[in-house]
Amino acid sequence: MAKAERGVPQQRAEALRDAIARSYAACNAALRDSIEARQAPAAAPFHYVLPDAQQTSATPRFIPSEQFRRQYALCLESLSVTVYGYCIERQFGWERRLEAALVLRRPSWWRRLLRAAPLLALTVQAHPAGAGISIVPAKKPDYRGKINCIIRLEPGLQQQLKQSHQHQLAAVSFKNRIKRLLPFFGK
Repeated sequence: MAKAERGVPQQRAEALRDAIARSYAACNAALRDSIEARQAPAAAPFHYVLPDAQQTSATPRFIPSEQFRRQYALCLESLSVTVYGYCIERQFGWERRLEAALVLRRPSWWRRLLRAAPLLALTVQAHPAGAGISIVPAKKPDYRGKINCIIRLEPGLQQQLKQSHQHQLAAVSFKNRIKRLLPFFGK
């Protein structure tokens, strides 16, 4: 029996991006196949009779079955997945290189006392031109992640994560400073 690995599970952002891109392509292929499967051989036309008050015997009319087929195909325009987390800096690899990463679980309360932890959103979006990853400040202040996982990023995304984190820290600290000063200038 294999021994379970110690520590927090890690996932690469590139693997997540590739999985979303594969899901997007597979979903569009499945939609295309389902449309082709529905196009059955020509069925009998739809017959109907219009109620006509002036005529006692109404003539039957019909609509050809080809007019009931769709003139368009279904497909996904884009597929997007958002993962919420917090910026951390950890040492990775045998050379113990310091990297910025996204951890999904909220830091413990004693760590948040020492350092603010603004929530960030990592969005992976697949569309016909390809797949991309973006990191932006999250709009869910009360989010509490239960999964303990680290998402490692490529160097360009690490820089974007650090910048977004620093921007959020500056905004949060400025807001807190203003809130602390407001009672002094009040009544």
